[in-house]
Amino acid sequence: MAGAARYFQTMKQKSMAVWEDFVDDVYRNQRRTLITLSAGIVLALIFAGIILFSQQQIKASLVDRMAFNQLPSEKVAPLTYATADQTIEETKAISVMFSKPHGEDLDQVYQLIDAQEEELNRTFYYYPIVYDTAGFVDQYQVDPNKVTFVFYEEGVEKNRFTFDSFDDPQNEFVPELNRLPMWTIRSLDDEE
Repeated sequence: MAGAARYFQTMKQKSMAVWEDFVDDVYRNQRRTLITLSAGIVLALIFAGIILFSQQQIKASLVDRMAFNQLPSEKVAPLTYATADQTIEETKAISVMFSKPHGEDLDQVYQLIDAQEEELNRTFYYYPIVYDTAGFVDQYQVDPNKVTFVFYEEGVEKNRFTFDSFDDPQNEFVPELNRLPMWTIRSLDDEE
């Protein structure tokens, strides 16, 4: 027992001596200590920035792989996830399809677009709902479980429809998609 107590006493004295040497070194070399601390802080900030940037790149890569690799036609253009909101707000006129990157309705939309591509009169953009589903619901008022098409003019929604609203999608979908930007004609019809 006495040997263990002596050992702990010796270890305590050595620890105190190391601590006192460290404190003395810090006081004697304040400039070096400040440089070392500053370098450590800068390296930590750089590391944090790299991690944040990497996460965004990984998310974008996953969206590309999950949603954009299976686009059926050049008439369906990918809406880059990182800049999609800004693109919708700043583009004079844009038609956007909101949907999860999988599902029976989306598969049917893709089949119809592939089969009737020649009938499409313009390109529309695909904005996949992958992250922050609640944010999509709040910002765009879309049901993440439906395939929703929305036309925006200078960032303001003018017209929309969902794919599940058709009784005969084979004959109604592509013509309705072509009419989506013609929101003024629709509002005139509603007034009559």
